[in-house]
Amino acid sequence: MIWQDSLLKWFDRFITPIDDPGSRLFHVNLIMSVLFMGLWIYLATKNSSPSYILKELKRLLWRKKYWWNRSTQVDYKIYLVNSALKILLFIPFLDFSYRFAKLTIQGWRSITGMDYVHIPSTATNIFIFTVAAFVIDDFLRFAHHRFMHKVPFLWRLHKTHHSARILTPISLYRNHPLESALSTVRNSLSTGLSLGTFMVFFDGNFDLFTILGINVFGFIFNFLASNLRHSHIDLSFGPLEWIFISPKQHQVHHSTDPQYFDKNFGVSLALWDGLNKSLVLSKQVSQKLRFGLSDHHHQSFMKIIFKLK
Repeated sequence: MIWQDSLLKWFDRFITPIDDPGSRLFHVNLIMSVLFMGLWIYLATKNSSPSYILKELKRLLWRKKYWWNRSTQVDYKIYLVNSALKILLFIPFLDFSYRFAKLTIQGWRSITGMDYVHIPSTATNIFIFTVAAFVIDDFLRFAHHRFMHKVPFLWRLHKTHHSARILTPISLYRNHPLESALSTVRNSLSTGLSLGTFMVFFDGNFDLFTILGINVFGFIFNFLASNLRHSHIDLSFGPLEWIFISPKQHQVHHSTDPQYFDKNFGVSLALWDGLNKSLVLSKQVSQKLRFGLSDHHHQSFMKIIFKLK
């Protein structure tokens, strides 16, 4: 039956993201994360012995107390709840991509009186718009993240994410369901703006440079150590941190140290934090970072879902 096929499709995407190229947990991204961990071990110890690096990788990865503790148990429960809600509510009712694309086209027509611009779909033009789509999406993610910190009610929701005391790749999905709903709308806005703009400029055609159907730059970001952002591996990008947010910079964002509150809001690009004067580089941090909040109710799954304060 058609509805059964649709349900299986959503389950495959949200319950098993290891097969979804758009997920940070895509198996290729996970493999790359392990390779970056090996690089991190080498840089930290200057020991290039393969046997030593493999031994350290095993020590870091196969730790039951790291993957199964009070904090991560809450991560797993919230992940399952949000996955079910995405299937049943968020995607069916909050995905406004088509509407935002239609509004973008209508807005262009009302301002310019033109239907399409008729730009040829050359490789150069498609590359430019691929970059633009990535930059616009990254800015919207930055702005959304900043609002989650600065607006009191939104911060009550976002506390759920920051309450994780042990960061693992699953902690990325540790979000209050209402924040996940807002993220769905934000993604719709980003996709709709890009889709509408491309249709206007490319005479109704829509195309991007992609890898496995994902914007090539978004794919590369997930490919290059994105899973280590929520982890105990404080990998720095060195001078590149003026441009790209490294795993350690995001870990600074999660720090319990008050001097780092409201720092490093960025997802991929550090540009927005630089303009916002909220950028902190790894080299500016010398102490060992600790994560979590003092709000005890945020360690309880039921209180996280039903008690907002």
